[in-house]
Amino acid sequence: MKRDLPPRVYEKSGSYYHVAADGKSRTWTKLCRVRDGRSAMYMALAKIETDKSLDDMIPKLCAAWMTEIGSKHTAKTQADDRTHNKAISEAFAEFRAREVTPPIVIDFLDTWDLQPRSYNAYRAALRERLRFAEVKGFRPAGSNPVDPVKTKKVKARTRYITDSELRRIKVAACYGDDGKRTRSGHTICSLIDMAYLTGQRISDLLTLEWSQIRKEGILFEPAKTEDSTAVRILIEWTPKLKAVIERLKHPPPVPGQKGKPGKAKPVSMRYVFSTLKGEPYTYDGASTAWTRARERAEVKNAHFHDLRAKALTDIDGVTDRGIGQAQTMGGHSTQTQTADYVRHKRAKKTSATR
Repeated sequence: MKRDLPPRVYEKSGSYYHVAADGKSRTWTKLCRVRDGRSAMYMALAKIETDKSLDDMIPKLCAAWMTEIGSKHTAKTQADDRTHNKAISEAFAEFRAREVTPPIVIDFLDTWDLQPRSYNAYRAALRERLRFAEVKGFRPAGSNPVDPVKTKKVKARTRYITDSELRRIKVAACYGDDGKRTRSGHTICSLIDMAYLTGQRISDLLTLEWSQIRKEGILFEPAKTEDSTAVRILIEWTPKLKAVIERLKHPPPVPGQKGKPGKAKPVSMRYVFSTLKGEPYTYDGASTAWTRARERAEVKNAHFHDLRAKALTDIDGVTDRGIGQAQTMGGHSTQTQTADYVRHKRAKKTSATR
């Protein structure tokens, strides 16, 4: 056939088609009938090219990234991804991927200039979206405008939750301001105990399944390391850890509302930690419950992930267990990594001069 048609346009069965390659597959999009003439074909082709050009607009790019990349992340990470996508999409609503430059990146990050952790998080998020743009061909390879922008130095977190503070938070999780039992208190207290006793990340606790409860202990496969060291951690049974599991298997009745009698809490057939509806607990739900309990207990500046730091620090402080077991519990590849993680939580001791 004589090729007097535009690139990727073919005549077939009396119609003009635009053919787009997507890996090994081909997508045929009908433009118009041949009898409609070349003008109609060129107008339809222009519309397709215009629509395609909009794919490199930052908001559309963020949406595509979430579908292809973000959807594979854990629930907690996806929540962060959505927050970052919203901020990036709003700030770059009128930008195409190739129009973003280092000065524009700096201007965007200026919002978090006094918040090093947030600054670095949004920098990393924007860098990842623009890396995705390079892969899609919307920017030249190796032209990521975020690369020249330096990260902020983050001060190591030194917060250590004391045993007394932890007890107060647990009591506040179980009982509201009115002195009555809270409806989610039993589950949240069990989650807090599990976090401290196992030293695992909240994301791995919320996705913990009954199939991971073994005869020897609880088997964790941390999501954070599944693509790197793929470490597996078996937390062996202790009386306290067994007691937490028994509480979760046999929860007390849920307190009733507005004078109504309480009812049995459903236990999920799959997930260890579940809501009153038997659904898996979300990160947002657990985080909100923790914050409310912490505020009722009047404990300041305590994050849920500080429980992991407390667990590793406490094990490191026991002479017959020490840094080696803290490393195993934390799933760290080296003791140096563990030592760096816990060294800020406990003050170094020395005697007075005299």
